Amino acid sequence: MFIITAVGPDRPGMAHALAQKLFEAQCNLEDTTMTRLSGQFAMILAVAPPADLSLDALESQLQDLKKSHGLTIDIAPTSVDSALEIEVPRHILTAYGPETSGLLARLTGILSDKSVNVTDVQTRVASAGMVYVMILELELPPETNAETLEDDLRYRAPDLQISLRALEEETL
Repeated sequence: MFIITAVGPDRPGMAHALAQKLFEAQCNLEDTTMTRLSGQFAMILAVAPPADLSLDALESQLQDLKKSHGLTIDIAPTSVDSALEIEVPRHILTAYGPETSGLLARLTGILSDKSVNVTDVQTRVASAGMVYVMILELELPPETNAETLEDDLRYRAPDLQISLRALEEETL
């Protein structure tokens, strides 16, 4: 399995160009995430290559995307097998607060203290720069009750509007 990161100036066709090259290389896309960050295309992929495709050969096949699309591409091997990952119930934490420095660090610090695994983060500045919006996907340890965690987050971060709900797998 390889983890591929690709970053470059955003424009239409970026996701297609990378997905097409990986398809042509006979790679199976196991897990992907893509977003636009401050005008930049950013994509991370977990890719299962065919048995005869080396990391160097895949880098060579993706080389022309650097020139044609301005992508910076990094490929790293990983031994993590997605089939072996343990499925645990996930939750979505939504938090709104005044746009100030350190909100995400403070919120993730509280979660870290509780041994909560943060599996996805999205943040945005909204309301003409006045509100910071954070949406986090979480995996709670078996001993952690979601309602108790939500109450603790509200207590420890009283300046944030907090909502924690179970993630229905069908919504993925």
